[in-house]
Amino acid sequence: MHTILSNKKPGSRVTNKFAFAEYMPLFVVLFLFIVGSLSSDRFIQVNNILNIFQYAAEPAIIAIGMMFVVLGRGIDLSVGSVMGIGNVTAALLVAAGYPVWLSIVGAILFGAMIGLINGILVTRGKMEPIIATLATMIGARSVIYFMTNGAPLFEGIPEEFKVIAQGYIFGVPNGVLFLVIAFAGAFIILGHTRYGRHIYAVGGSEETAGLFGIKVTWIKTSTYVISGMLAATAGVIGASRLGIGDPNAGVGYELIAITMIVVGGVRLAGGVGTVFGVFSGVLIVSILTNILQLDNVSTHAQHIFLGVALIGMMLFLSWKDVTEA
Repeated sequence: MHTILSNKKPGSRVTNKFAFAEYMPLFVVLFLFIVGSLSSDRFIQVNNILNIFQYAAEPAIIAIGMMFVVLGRGIDLSVGSVMGIGNVTAALLVAAGYPVWLSIVGAILFGAMIGLINGILVTRGKMEPIIATLATMIGARSVIYFMTNGAPLFEGIPEEFKVIAQGYIFGVPNGVLFLVIAFAGAFIILGHTRYGRHIYAVGGSEETAGLFGIKVTWIKTSTYVISGMLAATAGVIGASRLGIGDPNAGVGYELIAITMIVVGGVRLAGGVGTVFGVFSGVLIVSILTNILQLDNVSTHAQHIFLGVALIGMMLFLSWKDVTEA
């Protein structure tokens, strides 16, 4: 795309059209904000806006991990189950009397281990990412039910663990701060480090990246590890926010994460996408969901709207590819 832009004079119709395409997710966010403001007086209240960000934290953190994997030309269907692993592992450890910090580290390392397994299956085992991560998704969920006997853990969760997600700093919910920190970290890594540039290079062409000395196997494996760690982190936040260990935590979150990044402009073919776009995608899904909830739309109908949003963005990206050709 940059080659095409460089051949056009500034201010040309083609340049303006592509600039509009790049910021399309932001325009959708602004449109939804206007719709929400008109549909309900409660939408523009400060508490509701903070709630949108707070409850978006868990799926958004998973979406960030998914973005790393997809940019490297992969996919991770196990993130929902890994979120559940992080949730129940942290809850079980703190309930057993282990220090809160150690319980959190243990849960995140468990997620990293599953991510490493995914990476090895894809790079060394030469398995298709969708098959490898589907297998670990099923396996991880089975481990969760084995760990909990399928029952939520309500007792023994200390207050110092609950306050991690339930607390406030200067009136801002901790969940909002977690979301901001996660996106800031992703922005720095992907936009301002050699490692980030290598992820984009591998997603663009593994063969070309290898010719330039990039360690393709290590890059791809590391993205799955990051995805696993972030998914487990989201699980820890969820366990802290609700104060329970939920064996069903994360069910369906892999689809929400994929929706968020695709609506935000990340290409499933790899190598294309921005942190800003994913942030916009998170806002689109979260604001749309909030509007539907305020209007008392059923959960099943909400999924229809999200599906339509996903289809619309995919059609838009397809149109963009045709116009760029």
